[in-house]
Amino acid sequence: MPKERETGPDIIRVFASLFVVAVHFYLNCNYYQTPLAGGKMLVMTYGRWFFMICVPLFMMLTGYFKCKNTFSLSHYLGLVPVLVTYVLICVIKIVISNLYYGQGYYSFLSGLKAIATYQLAWYVGMYVALMLIIPFLNKLFAALDEKGHKWLLIMLAIVSMLYPLTLYVIPSYWQMLYPLVYYFLGAYIRTHRPAVNRLLLILLPVLATGVNTAVSYVAAGGGMFRWDVLSQVDSGYSVLTVAIAAASFFLLFYDVQVEAKLLKTVLAKLSSVSLEIYLFTGVYDVIIFSYLKQSFTQAPDFFWYFFLTVPVNFVLSALSGLLLHLILTPLFKRVRALGTAKESGKED
Repeated sequence: MPKERETGPDIIRVFASLFVVAVHFYLNCNYYQTPLAGGKMLVMTYGRWFFMICVPLFMMLTGYFKCKNTFSLSHYLGLVPVLVTYVLICVIKIVISNLYYGQGYYSFLSGLKAIATYQLAWYVGMYVALMLIIPFLNKLFAALDEKGHKWLLIMLAIVSMLYPLTLYVIPSYWQMLYPLVYYFLGAYIRTHRPAVNRLLLILLPVLATGVNTAVSYVAAGGGMFRWDVLSQVDSGYSVLTVAIAAASFFLLFYDVQVEAKLLKTVLAKLSSVSLEIYLFTGVYDVIIFSYLKQSFTQAPDFFWYFFLTVPVNFVLSALSGLLLHLILTPLFKRVRALGTAKESGKED
């Protein structure tokens, strides 16, 4: 009898996908070109830091589901659907960008370079690299007991997330290890399934996000958002308070089990196209903000449009993702079957 699908991770993945769309809103509404002043910018800054847990959640889900993977052909063939989907949607984005921003926005060579160097979706490049080393990370994790797992997380957090220690005491290049913190957090939760007070899990993201908001506002001093405060890599995913908020959010939902069949099905379908949603949101950003920027220039002008553009973008990206997923599924099934056959020695 097949094991029942876990609903909790599907809930987390759907939220993470929605938060990606929200984070992209900030990239397109001139938030980073607007002084941090006034009530609307305060609310937007709080939202900006909260939605930043999207990428950490995806990294933790990778650790949660792949912490048992070994060095095998089937593991590495898992990159095929990711790369095929990535290339196809990037081509779509390049075409749409040239249509809305003018022919020549991407030339053939610049578009090819953008795809090859992950300029259109940095997370995919990070994920590909992570997949390459996951079997070896799992060897390390399996060699440790629960106490060792905790110390591994603590030490990795110290060298990559404890800003400004990582700037002035520990060489700053160790900040780039932060994906391993999230990967091993997911692996830890899958292995040990910790039980934490749910009220605490609700309060921690609220408080951690509040700290980040206050620090950003004070550091800006009435000027623009400062990227060099709290962290200096990847927009702030390596900030310890972001990690606390992401881990709390993950723990709040990972063991939730939904009984309603329709809702379970919807969550599973949306979860299955989280990568497509992440990639397609950039396509719809081009279309949506091409029109909005004709009328608005400052972030507060876009404030109320957040509640319209983000849901619309999410729905359109999800529908587009489901359609593309439906088209490509036969190919991906064939790839998985090929890997299984080769590993079992039963290939024709």
